[in-house]
Amino acid sequence: MNVVLKPFLGRSALASIGRLMACSVIASSLIACSSSEKDYSDATPLSTIDTRIKVVPLWARLTGDVPKSAHAQLPVKFDGGRLYLANRRGEVAVLDARTGKLDWQVKLGEALSGGPGVGVKRLFVATRKAVLIALDKITGVEQWRQRISSEMLATPVVVNGQLVVQTIDEKISVYDTATGKKVWDYARTVPKLTLRGTSAPIVVGDKILAGFSDGSLVALNLATGELLWETAVAAPHGRTDLERLVDIDGLFDAANGIVYVSSFQGRVAAVSISDGNVLWARDMSSYTGLAISAEHVFVTDAESKVWALDGRTGATLWRQDKLAGRELSAPAVVDDMLVVADYDGFVHWLSAEDGQFMARENLDATWRKLHFVWEDEEYEYERRSVSVVPLAVDDTVYVRDNVGALTAFQLKH
Repeated sequence: MNVVLKPFLGRSALASIGRLMACSVIASSLIACSSSEKDYSDATPLSTIDTRIKVVPLWARLTGDVPKSAHAQLPVKFDGGRLYLANRRGEVAVLDARTGKLDWQVKLGEALSGGPGVGVKRLFVATRKAVLIALDKITGVEQWRQRISSEMLATPVVVNGQLVVQTIDEKISVYDTATGKKVWDYARTVPKLTLRGTSAPIVVGDKILAGFSDGSLVALNLATGELLWETAVAAPHGRTDLERLVDIDGLFDAANGIVYVSSFQGRVAAVSISDGNVLWARDMSSYTGLAISAEHVFVTDAESKVWALDGRTGATLWRQDKLAGRELSAPAVVDDMLVVADYDGFVHWLSAEDGQFMARENLDATWRKLHFVWEDEEYEYERRSVSVVPLAVDDTVYVRDNVGALTAFQLKH
């Protein structure tokens, strides 16, 4: 029997794992598990900062809740001035990115676990029961359904009329976007114990790059599924299955012929896309993942410390420890800054140059500001934790909290 774990963030890696609850694999589908209320007593208290930039809340609207500890699940996607998003109740919506105004919405009536992937004519989501659904991008009308091998948590990738899907049974499958017909698939053995999560594959040229729960990064031929190379980003070590977890579950990215990737209880590494050779690597645990800029790699580690590494060498440029234990999202790069959000609904803008705080916003206070609450109206504070990575588009950042609100912030220079 295989087991899957839901990470308890904001702790050191092994201390966190000891508090996790296991669940079983039934008919090749991993079933989510519940855990007791999280203890944030070790979270670093926020200190007062000197605000260096002006951040203006533009709008906020309810979009339906996302799974807690979602990581890369149900992120917000931008395309052509619109935002595409789904919630776990089965609603898919398109918003105007500038105003937040609803363009269209459909209710599929089934719980969703992954997506949306956005193509030229269609967008794609997947249900908890492992069904892939294609919707018309302009109208939301359903076009086809296709049974997939297992639950899809990662966002699918659309390229050249093909849809690349990674499922939690360690499979990469490619489907025709017009018909839903499977073109090919590539399978690996599921480790005995894994975190509940899947990194989203990326496509560079004619290669699919994908990370797996055994700490391996692979390159597959987009047209045929042929394995081109395989590299161990992290090697399991320790005597117990818990100690040997090395999942690649977080976001990774590529630029200039190099893919940058992180793993849980493993390493952050720079790997040559052409041949899979590791150019540099250093020990660091991360399950939310990383973001890159022209010269830097930004990582949120398993203790919610934020790192900036030199993209050429992996050397530490700076480390921000004042958010440790606050269960941070993966970072997003905006302008010459990066943005992370925490378990208590605070969004933090950090300088990309030195990691210093530039601005901070509270999502619940912002919601009350944008949706006026009368003095005699009862209002209960909500902890708007954020596990979905913020989306940065030009000078605007979109933050989706786990309560179900999407908030747009704009930098004012």
